[in-house]
Amino acid sequence: MSRSNTDLRDVTSDFALEYAALHSGAGLIDLSGAGVLEVSGSNAVQFLNGLVSNDVKMLSPGEGTIAAFLNVQGKVLALSRIYRTENKFLLELEACNRLKILHNLSRFVPAGGFFVSDLSEKTAIFSVQGPRSDELAAALTGSVPGAAPYSHREALIDGIKVRIANHARCGPKGFDMFAPADLSDKLLTAILEPAACRLVGRAAFDTARIEAGVALEPHDIDESHILLETGRNDAVSYTKGCYLGQEIIARIHWRGRPAKQITGLLLRIDEASETIDFQSALLFAEDGKKVGDIKSITYSPRLGRSIALGYVHRNYLEPGTSLIVRIDDREMGRAEVTSLPFTVEN
Repeated sequence: MSRSNTDLRDVTSDFALEYAALHSGAGLIDLSGAGVLEVSGSNAVQFLNGLVSNDVKMLSPGEGTIAAFLNVQGKVLALSRIYRTENKFLLELEACNRLKILHNLSRFVPAGGFFVSDLSEKTAIFSVQGPRSDELAAALTGSVPGAAPYSHREALIDGIKVRIANHARCGPKGFDMFAPADLSDKLLTAILEPAACRLVGRAAFDTARIEAGVALEPHDIDESHILLETGRNDAVSYTKGCYLGQEIIARIHWRGRPAKQITGLLLRIDEASETIDFQSALLFAEDGKKVGDIKSITYSPRLGRSIALGYVHRNYLEPGTSLIVRIDDREMGRAEVTSLPFTVEN
């Protein structure tokens, strides 16, 4: 997401209510349209484990993980949430990566014992986020999501079979629901009817996930970034053995840290710059050296200021470091490096 630093100051009442739901209640985000692939067959574990950065062979049914598909340089082709059922894997990806990964996986089908199905158009995904999300899950299904990240189970909501997965997308608590697309309207009504949950738009969700320090494809992560630069260390296993890009990841890990990393930025931006696209903003040290760039930017009502996610050279990652923000050689203000997630104390 790229937006000006001031366009959320005069928030609409809808935005304010949606934002409040994510921080103090429960908000529902419709993510239908994301990529959903199913991998099965006797060789599914072997082939999939050799393609991703995390260890899927160790997953039992009902468990899940996040992993990355990398190229040989260790750069991110796509992040995927991977859920294991009794005899299959369910992969959830950002919509922009669906066809790329579908093609990537389909190359192994002729080898036998490996099958890939695209379930994207048949599957609706609703994500409930916020501190009261467990409460809502219990009211809808009789129990809360599993405690482990990406743990998942089947449940019935108003007679609709759904798969519920523990996935906090913009704060400490949240879960995703996978359901048949043709029953999505009925499911949406069942979730929203108790009035304990509010439908949330993209603007409020993006603001909350930036505050939480959650990098998102393609805004913050793409094929120009090595996995360890993105802050997704939870997507890596250092004990599983070989996978595509593993040599680069291991080398950087044992060396200590990558050349740059994603970090939080507290902004002091020229107030006359509200129409500027800050996704093209670069970060410079006091001596004029280019040391990073801005990716996602928003105005945080909780902090009362503009904040951003960006990549910064490892020598300038110390919290409190002041950097110059420039666009096309024009100085637009200052950015102060801060740790993630953003807190009110920031």
